[in-house]
Amino acid sequence: MGTGPTAPAASGHRGSLLLALLLGAAAAFLPLAEPSCPRDNSLVKDINQMHQSDYGRKGFSHITIAGALAHGMREVEVWLQTFGPGQRTPIHRHSCEEVFVVLKGRGTLLLGSTSLQYPGTPQEIPVFQNSTFTVPVNDPHQIYV
Repeated sequence: MGTGPTAPAASGHRGSLLLALLLGAAAAFLPLAEPSCPRDNSLVKDINQMHQSDYGRKGFSHITIAGALAHGMREVEVWLQTFGPGQRTPIHRHSCEEVFVVLKGRGTLLLGSTSLQYPGTPQEIPVFQNSTFTVPVNDPHQIYV
């Protein structure tokens, strides 16, 4: 998806948002390969020593904790992402389920899902510290702070 309008900023959401994501495939808005992301097959890894990128987006941080290219994973990827105040993902979708765990902060999930009460109408759903949520396969969504 990636093109189209973005959701309005939610009032009162001025902090940052720290998310852990568990996916079955890489997101459309992030590159599949990172030349600067060295392969690491060690069993225990220090997140502080892992490659971090902002993908050219000020106030955004992305770390692939476990992934296909850097860690030899075949079926799952785990990401750690931080969003600064006012930041948002593009509206996008995945060919797999996506599981979020909000570790710190609060924000909003904009979800256009056929499984919601009003299919086809995007809904704004508040997310907060220690909450978790899933996004079904192919459902367009956006996260913003």
